[in-house]
Amino acid sequence: MGKRNIYNNSQITIEGFGKLLSEEVKILLGSDYEVDYHEVLKNNGVTFHALIIRHRNRNVAPTIYFDSFFEDYKCGGLLVDIAKEIIEIYNRYMPSEDQSMDFFQDFSRVSESLFFKLVNLKKNKKKLEGIPYRKIMDMAMVPLCRVKSDLLGEGVITIHDNYLKEWEISEDELWENIGENAAMTAPPKISGLMDIIEKATGYESECDAFSGICVVSNESGHLGAGAVFYPGLLKGLSEDFESDLYIIPSSIHECIVIPDSGFVMDPANLREIIHEVNTTTVSEEDVLSDSLYRYEYESDKVFMVKDAG
Repeated sequence: MGKRNIYNNSQITIEGFGKLLSEEVKILLGSDYEVDYHEVLKNNGVTFHALIIRHRNRNVAPTIYFDSFFEDYKCGGLLVDIAKEIIEIYNRYMPSEDQSMDFFQDFSRVSESLFFKLVNLKKNKKKLEGIPYRKIMDMAMVPLCRVKSDLLGEGVITIHDNYLKEWEISEDELWENIGENAAMTAPPKISGLMDIIEKATGYESECDAFSGICVVSNESGHLGAGAVFYPGLLKGLSEDFESDLYIIPSSIHECIVIPDSGFVMDPANLREIIHEVNTTTVSEEDVLSDSLYRYEYESDKVFMVKDAG
Protein backbone atom coordinates (compact mmCIF):
# COMPACT_ATOMS: atom_id res chain seq x y z
CA MET A 1 0.00 0.00 0.00
CA GLY A 2 3.03 2.31 0.22
CA LYS A 3 2.76 3.99 -3.14
CA ARG A 4 -1.01 4.25 -2.90
CA ASN A 5 -0.74 6.46 0.15
CA ILE A 6 1.68 9.02 -1.31
CA TYR A 7 0.50 12.55 -0.48
CA ASN A 8 1.61 15.97 -1.65
CA ASN A 9 5.25 16.43 -2.56
CA SER A 10 6.02 19.98 -3.65
CA GLN A 11 9.48 18.94 -4.90
CA ILE A 12 8.31 16.23 -7.28
CA THR A 13 8.72 16.73 -11.04
CA ILE A 14 5.86 16.24 -13.47
CA GLU A 15 7.75 13.24 -14.86
CA GLY A 16 7.90 11.67 -11.41
CA PHE A 17 4.24 12.47 -10.84
CA GLY A 18 3.34 10.85 -14.18
CA LYS A 19 5.08 7.61 -13.27
CA LEU A 20 3.40 7.49 -9.85
CA LEU A 21 0.04 8.26 -11.40
CA SER A 22 0.39 5.54 -14.04
CA GLU A 23 1.15 2.98 -11.32
CA GLU A 24 -1.85 4.11 -9.26
CA VAL A 25 -4.25 3.98 -12.22
CA LYS A 26 -2.91 0.54 -13.11
CA ILE A 27 -3.59 -0.74 -9.57
CA LEU A 28 -7.15 0.62 -9.63
CA LEU A 29 -7.98 -0.76 -13.08
CA GLY A 30 -6.50 -4.21 -12.59
CA SER A 31 -4.56 -6.74 -14.66
CA ASP A 32 -6.66 -6.41 -17.84
CA TYR A 33 -5.19 -2.95 -18.46
CA GLU A 34 -1.83 -1.49 -19.44
CA VAL A 35 -1.11 2.08 -18.36
CA ASP A 36 1.89 3.91 -19.84
CA TYR A 37 3.28 7.34 -19.11
CA HIS A 38 4.21 9.39 -22.20
CA GLU A 39 5.58 12.82 -23.00
CA VAL A 40 3.76 14.09 -26.09
CA LEU A 41 5.56 16.61 -28.29
CA LYS A 42 3.05 19.16 -29.57
CA ASN A 43 3.35 22.11 -31.94
CA ASN A 44 6.27 24.53 -31.44
CA GLY A 45 8.09 22.14 -29.11
CA VAL A 46 5.44 22.33 -26.40
CA THR A 47 5.44 19.12 -24.36
CA PHE A 48 2.31 17.68 -22.76
CA HIS A 49 2.23 14.75 -20.37
CA ALA A 50 -0.22 11.91 -20.69
CA LEU A 51 -1.28 8.42 -19.74
CA ILE A 52 -2.19 5.95 -22.47
CA ILE A 53 -4.64 3.34 -21.17
CA ARG A 54 -5.07 0.07 -23.08
CA HIS A 55 -7.50 -2.74 -22.38
CA ARG A 56 -6.04 -6.03 -23.56
CA ASN A 57 -9.13 -6.84 -25.67
CA ARG A 58 -9.63 -3.38 -27.25
CA ASN A 59 -7.92 -1.65 -30.18
CA VAL A 60 -8.64 1.89 -28.96
CA ALA A 61 -6.25 3.34 -26.37
CA PRO A 62 -7.20 6.87 -25.23
CA THR A 63 -4.49 9.41 -24.49
CA ILE A 64 -5.38 11.33 -21.32
CA TYR A 65 -3.38 14.47 -20.54
CA PHE A 66 -2.78 15.06 -16.85
CA ASP A 67 -0.84 18.35 -16.83
CA SER A 68 -3.77 20.18 -15.20
CA PHE A 69 -3.73 17.71 -12.30
CA PHE A 70 -0.07 18.26 -11.48
CA GLU A 71 -0.56 21.51 -9.55
CA ASP A 72 -3.44 19.93 -7.63
CA TYR A 73 -1.11 17.16 -6.51
CA LYS A 74 1.68 19.56 -5.49
CA CYS A 75 -0.83 21.58 -3.48
CA GLY A 76 -2.06 18.61 -1.47
CA GLY A 77 -4.28 16.54 -3.72
CA LEU A 78 -4.26 12.80 -3.05
CA LEU A 79 -2.77 10.57 -5.71
CA VAL A 80 -5.60 8.05 -5.44
CA ASP A 81 -8.25 10.77 -5.94
CA ILE A 82 -6.49 12.06 -9.06
CA ALA A 83 -6.19 8.51 -10.37
CA LYS A 84 -9.93 8.02 -9.90
CA GLU A 85 -10.60 11.21 -11.88
CA ILE A 86 -8.37 9.92 -14.69
CA ILE A 87 -10.35 6.67 -14.74
CA GLU A 88 -13.63 8.62 -14.83
CA ILE A 89 -12.36 10.50 -17.89
CA TYR A 90 -11.32 7.22 -19.49
CA ASN A 91 -14.73 5.63 -18.88
CA ARG A 92 -16.55 8.74 -20.11
CA TYR A 93 -14.79 8.95 -23.46
CA MET A 94 -13.87 5.35 -24.19
CA PRO A 95 -16.13 4.22 -27.08
CA SER A 96 -18.34 1.21 -26.52
CA GLU A 97 -17.02 -0.50 -29.66
CA ASP A 98 -13.64 -0.88 -31.35
CA GLN A 99 -12.79 1.46 -34.20
CA SER A 100 -11.97 0.00 -37.62
CA MET A 101 -9.12 1.74 -39.46
CA ASP A 102 -9.39 -0.42 -42.59
CA PHE A 103 -10.11 2.65 -44.74
CA PHE A 104 -6.63 4.02 -43.94
CA GLN A 105 -5.02 1.16 -45.86
CA ASP A 106 -6.68 2.31 -49.09
CA PHE A 107 -5.20 5.56 -50.43
CA SER A 108 -8.10 6.09 -52.83
CA ARG A 109 -10.30 6.50 -49.75
CA VAL A 110 -7.75 8.47 -47.73
CA SER A 111 -7.18 10.93 -50.59
CA GLU A 112 -10.75 12.20 -50.30
CA SER A 113 -10.05 13.44 -46.76
CA LEU A 114 -6.67 15.14 -47.20
CA PHE A 115 -5.77 18.71 -46.29
CA PHE A 116 -2.84 20.41 -44.54
CA LYS A 117 -1.95 22.68 -41.67
CA LEU A 118 0.72 25.37 -41.39
CA VAL A 119 3.32 25.29 -38.61
CA ASN A 120 6.50 27.20 -37.84
CA LEU A 121 9.39 25.45 -39.58
CA LYS A 122 12.19 26.34 -37.16
CA LYS A 123 10.22 25.56 -33.99
CA ASN A 124 9.08 22.16 -35.25
CA LYS A 125 12.21 20.63 -36.77
CA LYS A 126 12.14 17.63 -34.46
CA LYS A 127 8.39 17.06 -34.81
CA LEU A 128 8.65 17.26 -38.61
CA GLU A 129 11.10 14.38 -38.81
CA GLY A 130 9.59 11.53 -40.81
CA ILE A 131 6.79 13.72 -42.20
CA PRO A 132 6.61 14.54 -45.96
CA TYR A 133 6.03 18.27 -45.34
CA ARG A 134 6.49 21.08 -47.82
CA LYS A 135 8.49 24.19 -46.95
CA ILE A 136 6.86 27.54 -47.65
CA MET A 137 9.04 30.46 -46.58
CA ASP A 138 9.56 30.13 -42.80
CA MET A 139 6.64 27.72 -42.43
CA ALA A 140 5.90 24.07 -43.17
CA MET A 141 2.80 22.62 -44.78
CA VAL A 142 2.00 19.41 -42.89
CA PRO A 143 -0.20 16.79 -44.60
CA LEU A 144 -3.26 15.66 -42.65
CA CYS A 145 -6.15 13.24 -43.08
CA ARG A 146 -9.49 14.18 -41.54
CA VAL A 147 -11.19 11.27 -39.81
CA LYS A 148 -14.88 11.17 -38.91
CA SER A 149 -16.30 8.45 -36.71
CA ASP A 150 -19.65 7.87 -35.04
CA LEU A 151 -17.72 6.40 -32.11
CA LEU A 152 -14.81 8.83 -31.75
CA GLY A 153 -16.11 11.99 -33.38
CA GLU A 154 -13.85 14.01 -35.66
CA GLY A 155 -10.07 14.18 -35.60
CA VAL A 156 -6.98 14.35 -37.79
CA ILE A 157 -4.13 11.95 -38.55
CA THR A 158 -0.74 13.34 -39.53
CA ILE A 159 0.66 11.65 -42.65
CA HIS A 160 4.12 10.10 -42.13
CA ASP A 161 6.68 8.81 -44.61
CA ASN A 162 5.94 5.17 -43.76
CA TYR A 163 2.32 5.63 -44.85
CA LEU A 164 3.51 6.57 -48.35
CA LYS A 165 5.43 3.29 -48.56
CA GLU A 166 2.35 1.33 -47.53
CA TRP A 167 0.23 3.16 -50.11
CA GLU A 168 2.99 2.86 -52.75
CA ILE A 169 2.80 6.53 -53.69
CA SER A 170 5.36 9.33 -53.93
CA GLU A 171 5.44 12.65 -52.08
CA ASP A 172 4.48 14.41 -55.30
CA GLU A 173 1.42 12.19 -55.67
CA LEU A 174 0.46 12.88 -52.06
CA TRP A 175 0.67 16.64 -52.49
CA GLU A 176 -1.10 16.54 -55.83
CA ASN A 177 -4.03 14.89 -54.06
CA ILE A 178 -3.87 17.37 -51.20
CA GLY A 179 -4.05 20.24 -53.68
CA GLU A 180 -7.12 18.70 -55.30
CA ASN A 181 -8.98 17.82 -52.10
CA ALA A 182 -8.00 20.26 -49.33
CA ALA A 183 -10.65 22.87 -50.14
CA MET A 184 -13.34 20.17 -50.05
CA THR A 185 -12.04 18.42 -46.92
CA ALA A 186 -11.60 21.67 -44.96
CA PRO A 187 -13.54 24.33 -46.92
CA PRO A 188 -12.20 27.88 -46.59
CA LYS A 189 -14.09 30.51 -44.63
CA ILE A 190 -13.51 34.21 -45.21
CA SER A 191 -14.98 36.64 -42.67
CA GLY A 192 -14.78 40.40 -42.35
CA LEU A 193 -12.83 41.44 -39.27
CA MET A 194 -15.55 43.95 -38.35
CA ASP A 195 -18.17 41.19 -38.48
CA ILE A 196 -16.08 39.06 -36.11
CA ILE A 197 -15.57 41.96 -33.69
CA GLU A 198 -19.27 42.85 -33.71
CA LYS A 199 -20.25 39.21 -33.16
CA ALA A 200 -17.81 38.90 -30.24
CA THR A 201 -18.79 42.18 -28.56
CA GLY A 202 -22.45 42.40 -29.53
CA TYR A 203 -21.97 46.01 -30.63
CA GLU A 204 -22.21 47.44 -34.12
CA SER A 205 -19.53 49.94 -34.99
CA GLU A 206 -19.50 52.67 -37.59
CA CYS A 207 -15.72 52.84 -37.44
CA ASP A 208 -14.24 51.84 -40.79
CA ALA A 209 -10.67 51.44 -39.53
CA PHE A 210 -11.00 47.69 -40.05
CA SER A 211 -12.97 47.92 -43.27
CA GLY A 212 -11.59 45.65 -45.96
CA ILE A 213 -9.65 43.52 -43.47
CA CYS A 214 -10.67 39.86 -43.53
CA VAL A 215 -9.89 36.70 -41.60
CA VAL A 216 -9.15 33.51 -43.53
CA SER A 217 -9.60 30.10 -41.93
CA ASN A 218 -11.51 26.91 -42.65
CA GLU A 219 -15.12 26.20 -41.73
CA SER A 220 -14.19 24.47 -38.47
CA GLY A 221 -11.87 27.31 -37.41
CA HIS A 222 -9.32 24.67 -36.40
CA LEU A 223 -5.90 24.41 -38.09
CA GLY A 224 -7.24 26.78 -40.74
CA ALA A 225 -4.34 29.15 -41.44
CA GLY A 226 -3.30 27.00 -44.39
CA ALA A 227 -6.55 27.87 -46.19
CA VAL A 228 -4.93 31.14 -47.25
CA PHE A 229 -2.75 29.08 -49.62
CA TYR A 230 -5.60 27.17 -51.26
CA PRO A 231 -5.29 27.50 -55.05
CA GLY A 232 -6.78 30.77 -56.26
CA LEU A 233 -7.90 32.10 -52.87
CA LEU A 234 -5.46 35.00 -52.59
CA LYS A 235 -5.80 35.79 -56.28
CA GLY A 236 -9.56 36.02 -55.87
CA LEU A 237 -9.28 38.32 -52.85
CA SER A 238 -6.73 40.46 -54.65
CA GLU A 239 -9.12 40.84 -57.60
CA ASP A 240 -11.99 41.74 -55.28
CA PHE A 241 -9.92 44.40 -53.51
CA GLU A 242 -8.12 45.46 -56.72
CA SER A 243 -4.97 45.47 -54.65
CA ASP A 244 -1.99 43.42 -53.57
CA LEU A 245 -2.38 41.95 -50.09
CA TYR A 246 -0.58 41.77 -46.75
CA ILE A 247 -0.96 38.56 -44.76
CA ILE A 248 -0.66 38.40 -40.97
CA PRO A 249 -0.25 34.90 -39.47
CA SER A 250 -2.41 35.42 -36.40
CA SER A 251 -2.17 31.73 -35.37
CA ILE A 252 -2.05 28.20 -36.78
CA HIS A 253 -5.84 28.50 -37.01
CA GLU A 254 -6.26 31.65 -39.10
CA CYS A 255 -4.59 34.47 -41.04
CA ILE A 256 -5.57 38.12 -41.39
CA VAL A 257 -5.52 39.58 -44.89
CA ILE A 258 -5.24 43.35 -45.48
CA PRO A 259 -5.46 45.10 -48.87
CA ASP A 260 -2.28 47.02 -49.66
CA SER A 261 -4.43 49.96 -50.75
CA GLY A 262 -5.69 50.40 -47.18
CA PHE A 263 -2.40 49.63 -45.45
CA VAL A 264 -1.14 52.67 -43.53
CA MET A 265 1.27 51.11 -41.01
CA ASP A 266 5.01 50.71 -41.49
CA PRO A 267 5.57 46.96 -42.11
CA ALA A 268 8.54 46.99 -39.70
CA ASN A 269 6.28 48.27 -36.91
CA LEU A 270 3.65 45.71 -37.78
CA ARG A 271 6.18 42.89 -37.49
CA GLU A 272 6.98 44.13 -33.99
CA ILE A 273 3.26 44.06 -33.14
CA ILE A 274 2.92 40.51 -34.54
CA HIS A 275 5.81 39.40 -32.33
CA GLU A 276 4.33 41.14 -29.29
CA VAL A 277 0.91 39.54 -29.81
CA ASN A 278 2.50 36.12 -30.30
CA THR A 279 4.44 36.56 -27.07
CA THR A 280 1.65 37.91 -24.88
CA THR A 281 -1.69 36.83 -26.34
CA VAL A 282 -1.46 33.73 -28.54
CA SER A 283 -0.77 30.46 -26.71
CA GLU A 284 2.72 29.09 -27.34
CA GLU A 285 1.31 26.03 -29.06
CA ASP A 286 -0.79 28.12 -31.49
CA VAL A 287 1.90 30.57 -32.66
CA LEU A 288 2.57 30.34 -36.39
CA SER A 289 5.13 33.00 -37.28
CA ASP A 290 6.41 36.47 -36.38
CA SER A 291 6.74 37.31 -40.07
CA LEU A 292 4.66 39.56 -42.29
CA TYR A 293 3.84 38.33 -45.79
CA ARG A 294 2.75 40.02 -48.99
CA TYR A 295 0.82 38.62 -51.95
CA GLU A 296 1.65 40.17 -55.32
CA TYR A 297 -1.16 39.88 -57.85
CA GLU A 298 1.00 40.33 -60.94
CA SER A 299 3.33 37.42 -60.11
CA ASP A 300 0.69 35.44 -58.17
CA LYS A 301 3.27 34.82 -55.44
CA VAL A 302 3.59 35.30 -51.67
CA PHE A 303 6.82 36.48 -50.11
CA MET A 304 8.10 37.58 -46.71
CA VAL A 305 8.28 41.33 -46.10
CA LYS A 306 11.77 42.04 -44.83
CA ASP A 307 12.28 45.71 -45.55
CA ALA A 308 10.21 48.62 -44.34
CA GLY A 309 8.16 49.85 -47.27
